[in-house]
Amino acid sequence: MNCPRCHGLMVPTPLEEAVGATSGESICGWKCLLCGEVIDSVIAANRKGHQEPMPSRARLPYGTVLAKSRGPKRKEMRA
Repeated sequence: MNCPRCHGLMVPTPLEEAVGATSGESICGWKCLLCGEVIDSVIAANRKGHQEPMPSRARLPYGTVLAKSRGPKRKEMRA
């Protein structure tokens, strides 16, 4: 299985539940060897219900130049 975050290799791993941690119970999940992303059945089910962000509303990458404004130039503002 490949990691949805970094596309690295994910391996099966036992995970302790917060509620069952005292009883020693664990569930099986997946953990990425590169970035540490953890996915279990609950996380996978919650992610299926959500839509991906719309590309038109996504944040622009750092350093992207926006369109120049059409406001008055500085010299015109002083006059």
